[in-house]
Amino acid sequence: MTSAPRLLATDLDGTFIGDDAAALELWADLDAAGIQVAFSTGRHLESILDFVEELGTPRRPVACVAMVGTEVWFRHGEGFRRDQSYTDAIAGGWDIDRVSELVDRELDAELQPVEWQTEVKRSWFVAPGSASAVDELARALEGYSLGVKLIHSGDRFLDALPARAGKGEAVRHVAERLGVEADNVVTSGDTGNDLDMMRPELGFRSIVVGNAAPELKAFEGAHVFHATAHFAAGIEEGLVHHGWLSS
Repeated sequence: MTSAPRLLATDLDGTFIGDDAAALELWADLDAAGIQVAFSTGRHLESILDFVEELGTPRRPVACVAMVGTEVWFRHGEGFRRDQSYTDAIAGGWDIDRVSELVDRELDAELQPVEWQTEVKRSWFVAPGSASAVDELARALEGYSLGVKLIHSGDRFLDALPARAGKGEAVRHVAERLGVEADNVVTSGDTGNDLDMMRPELGFRSIVVGNAAPELKAFEGAHVFHATAHFAAGIEEGLVHHGWLSS
């Protein structure tokens, strides 16, 4: 009997990335166990593929969730093809100009370089210690009904996305397209922008790696495992806990 398909959707920087030897070992173990891999990251596709090349492995993810859950790419032959149906589903219905005006007025924020801006994402650097101000702004934006989701991570990054976007919805879209049930998805991460794909209502299990930022270390739930090991070794530890890999 063929086992049900399983999917690891993992952040890159600070999660899968950080210890190359551990990353290569983990990817080999995932392949041996028949577990599909999707990268879910704030990077754009070119940067994701640059990392894979630098790692020096012929392995490739089955999908990439890029730009903090605003783009979905599926492996197609030797390359990747953008899933336009996901882009169409999240686009529209939000007032990014008004959001930008409020961010600039209420926060000590600086726009990130143009390569990190898209038609469905606006990104800033914010001053350290801005968490409470970001939370207050997020509550205000809900009241204005601007159709936006704010993602604050690493104490210095802020992303504004359409409310329908984010790592969680993007990973759910990938799993559905691959025919993977929610309880056969594990997500892993290290900073605040990974919380979106760890929401309990998604039905996924999750791993917080040992080197995670405070906002993830404080995140609890029956579906969440807090690893002690760092980076890819922490993912491996979590997958052993979830019964996907043997110790």
